[in-house]
Amino acid sequence: MTKDLSPDERKSMILKRVNESGRVLANAVATEFGVSEDSIRRDLRELSEAGLVQRFHGGAARSSSSFRTFQQRAKDETVGKKAVAAAAAERITPNSTMLLDSSTTVLEFVRALPVNLQTRIITSSPDIASAALDHPLCEVILLGGTLNRFTRSVIGQSPLAEVQLMHVDYCVLGACAIDESLILRAENYEDAHLKLAMCKASNEVLLLATAEKLLKQAPFAIAPISTISTLVTDRTADPLIVEQVRAAGVEVIVADNGDA
Repeated sequence: MTKDLSPDERKSMILKRVNESGRVLANAVATEFGVSEDSIRRDLRELSEAGLVQRFHGGAARSSSSFRTFQQRAKDETVGKKAVAAAAAERITPNSTMLLDSSTTVLEFVRALPVNLQTRIITSSPDIASAALDHPLCEVILLGGTLNRFTRSVIGQSPLAEVQLMHVDYCVLGACAIDESLILRAENYEDAHLKLAMCKASNEVLLLATAEKLLKQAPFAIAPISTISTLVTDRTADPLIVEQVRAAGVEVIVADNGDA
C-alpha cells in the first residue's frame, strides 16, 4: 500500500499508471493510497482539467490528446514563440552562466542568442545542449540523470541535487502554464521540482510565456509568479493579465511579433 503521499505525488503516480495501463479506477487507487475516493476524484478532476486524462464514471482513461511530446511542440513555429525568444536573448549579458529548462521556447531562445556571445549554459535538455553547441563561445554543461522520452529532458534526484548546489546569473524557463491565481505550473511532477530548484539557484529568473500559456491549467504547482524576475510574453497577451503580473512585482517584457 502506498500512503503518506502529497497530492502532487499522488497525481504523478496516477498519471503514470493511466499512461502505462490505459485506465485507473478511483476506488482501487483510493484503497492503495489510503485516502478517500473524494480525494482521488479531485485528483482525477484536476488531471482532466489539465487535459492529461479523460474521466469516466468511477475512474479515468488515457487521453489521446493529453500530452504532446517535445518534438510535437517544437513543430509549432509560431511568430509569438520566436518573438519571445528573441526578446529574452537580448537580456543576456556576456560572460554569464545560465540554467535552462527543457522547453521548445527555450530552444528558440538558445538559437536566438548572438553567435559571438561568450556564456555558459547548464541544461536538463539534450536538444537545448545540442543547439548551444552551435555557439562557438558557449560552454555547455548537460545535467546527468534519467532521460524522460516525452519531455526529452533529464529528471530525477540526480539533476535536482546538482542544481541545488549551484548559484548562477540567470535561470531561463519555458512556461507550461500560469493559472488564474498566477501560480506557475508544470505537467510533470519531477520537472516542477527541478524548475523550482533552478529558480532558487539563480540571481535572475526569466520566464518565457507566449499568450496561450497565461491563465492555463497544469497539474503540478511550481511557485507563485513573484518567484520570477521577468516575464517575457508576446503582444497578443491579455493586457489585464499583464497588469496583474506587474502588480505582483514582476517586470514584464511584451515582445513585438512584427506583422503577426
